[in-house]
Amino acid sequence: MSRKIIAGLLAAIAGAMALGASASSPETPYNDPLYMRLVAQPSPEEAAILDGGGGKHSAFEVYVTNFGQAPITITKVDVMAKIGERELFHDENTGKRLSAMYAAVASDYWKPQEPVLKPGQAGILFLFPHFVPERGMPESFATAIYVKGEGARGGSGTIDLASIPISKDSPPMVIEAPLRGERWMAFNGPSNTSPHRRAIIPVDGKPMIGQRYAIDWVQVGDDGQTYSGDKSDNRSYHCYNQPIHAAADGKIVEVKDGVSENLPNSGKLAVPMTWDTIAGNHIIEDFGNGRFAAYAHLRPGSIAVKVGDTVRAGDVIAHLGNTGNSSEPHLHFQVCTLPSFIKSEGLPFAIDKFTRLDYKTEKVSGGSEELVIGATHEITKQEPMENELDNFAAP
Repeated sequence: MSRKIIAGLLAAIAGAMALGASASSPETPYNDPLYMRLVAQPSPEEAAILDGGGGKHSAFEVYVTNFGQAPITITKVDVMAKIGERELFHDENTGKRLSAMYAAVASDYWKPQEPVLKPGQAGILFLFPHFVPERGMPESFATAIYVKGEGARGGSGTIDLASIPISKDSPPMVIEAPLRGERWMAFNGPSNTSPHRRAIIPVDGKPMIGQRYAIDWVQVGDDGQTYSGDKSDNRSYHCYNQPIHAAADGKIVEVKDGVSENLPNSGKLAVPMTWDTIAGNHIIEDFGNGRFAAYAHLRPGSIAVKVGDTVRAGDVIAHLGNTGNSSEPHLHFQVCTLPSFIKSEGLPFAIDKFTRLDYKTEKVSGGSEELVIGATHEITKQEPMENELDNFAAP
């Protein structure tokens, strides 16, 4: 589901879930808080903390709407992590950084955009604060948004979003890797620019991001490519038909099989995309306590479980394929709040242990490329981040 090589499940934008906000401005008597209405949607367990990539991260969204009669420009967004009133970090976002985290509703929200709201227009700020926790674990996030209006009736000032508490009672669930073997790349893994991060889907009038922390797993070869030989043959892909393992003990609550495989990188899909086929052949497993694992794009005829089965961590439940909204073989994996890829909120997770690889690709004679592996790092209880390269051994 990479923007370049792998198609995503689905992406659409909508918004609204209210949290308090206030505004003030000494510049004009016409300023009104309703000129910019702010609503926020933290992750479902308040601001859940993801540990990975050498630091800690969170992900939440702020929806903005210009209720006024003149355009408004967002000039800066500050995100602060706090213990009580003490700041642990203060992240200022202006210029290109701000444009990269803003998207107007119903726009091409993968691309950086100028954060300008016309009258009646809505937009979204995708926030992905990250910090090194040596100074302490924050209790909340505070957000300040600076706006400047055009003309005499364009209100300007600072809007302070109600603080978002950080969850301490519900840390990310620790799981086993759903795959085994070497050189698995976390395409579209957690980051603020990943297509998964921005796959907002309105369901029953509420915006949801079931894929907020999802990963598309592919394997790479000695040249750093995901295939060797004919790229239009699923069997050429290093990850194709690899066994998929239950990531934790649980109960199978949904199974879909019978979706035909796609011809990789052809620009065509084997079946029309609907809510029923978008994840292709898939499995949803109930971990308990409001956590579900969703495994998508499985090879037809390979699913080894049925609804109602109880599985143990490590059990082989299917094999990796290329079905549904997928442009080449890969495993889409997410943990979420409900047994649905679409109608759910994405939850962070932590893989119990794996090896992270430093890597780069270099040009070699003849113009081809070579994957160069550097240092290795033994990791415990973290989630791989976007484009990370990892080895997963059997427990």
